[in-house]
Amino acid sequence: MVLLLVAAISWHFSDAVLVPDHSPWPEDARVVRLAPGRIVMARSEETERPGVYGLDWPGGHAVIGAIEGGDANTVTRQLRSVRGYLAAGRSVSIDADVYSGDPREALGVRFATVQVPDELGPMPDWLIPGRGHTWAIVVHGINGTPQEGLHLLPALQRAGLPAMLIAYRGDLGAPSGPDGFHHMGLTEWRDLAAAARYALAHGARRLVLVGFSMGGAIVAQFIERSPLAGRVSGLVLDAPALDWRRVLEFNATQMGFPALAALPLEWAIGARIDADWDSLDALHHTEAFHLPILLFHGGEDKVVPIALSEDFAAALPRWVTFYRVPHAGHVESWNVAPRLYEHRLRAFLARTAPRIRCRAPEARAGQRACPNG
Repeated sequence: MVLLLVAAISWHFSDAVLVPDHSPWPEDARVVRLAPGRIVMARSEETERPGVYGLDWPGGHAVIGAIEGGDANTVTRQLRSVRGYLAAGRSVSIDADVYSGDPREALGVRFATVQVPDELGPMPDWLIPGRGHTWAIVVHGINGTPQEGLHLLPALQRAGLPAMLIAYRGDLGAPSGPDGFHHMGLTEWRDLAAAARYALAHGARRLVLVGFSMGGAIVAQFIERSPLAGRVSGLVLDAPALDWRRVLEFNATQMGFPALAALPLEWAIGARIDADWDSLDALHHTEAFHLPILLFHGGEDKVVPIALSEDFAAALPRWVTFYRVPHAGHVESWNVAPRLYEHRLRAFLARTAPRIRCRAPEARAGQRACPNG
């Protein structure tokens, strides 16, 4: 009976990893009062974190910035922009995805939605044109959207890189996989491969792959498995899930259980998607990662253990440039220090994707960003 109960509980909790969930984030922060250019919020671990964040509520979005004061119960921050009705007393969600909407709505950046041929059907990816021969392909995390990569667009544009912010199976508006589950990167890498083929067919000579959280696992699977991996000149990884067993064990300890409590959950996940745990551990395949890698991880990440990134960087000292970002939670390294993050990103791109301009006029979204040859 006990074993059956453990199995049932593990099966239930495996839904959190495997079943796509696009419901809104919980509204767990509260607005106390508003003033011109300022917002006062109830103090919490989230509202007192330094940096730039989005606020979401039904029908609205705002961007908050630096902390400017407060007391034992409240935090006063910059209020940079508001779309929709925001009032004192409203509950909101704090979102590391600072920008909301598509590239034009969020940043005034010209783009096209391109239907990328994929084994499951067309994938709706965002294409932002540029003038370089190296393209960036940005892969969001679990249950996310392409807008997760919007904050990188200014730095990528300054570096001259065309960019694709991609969708993958299970995303809103994208085809689902045959069983409807997330596969932790084991199948999603094929959707990244489809985007890579599209880029290489439309003018790209080399690729820089960017992955957040599970997007990092998808990038890792691409590097381990895809015949196109040799066209990649560099990786940018932010809090990547490079070993799913350790991620599950870490989350068990975060909930107050011993790491061994993750074993039944691993069994349930393995039974539902036939998980290849060895393949999902990038540290077992370090020989595949002999290319320049820029790696960020927040020092206060409570979802993916920073020790994973530390071990990956230690195993590949020649290839990995690693930045541990104090005060940053999960995929919040940019939020905490945007200018420093972008400076490090631009320096990395200058080394791995030097700007080579096309001789053709500036590309239009959806057309070739650079001629072949």
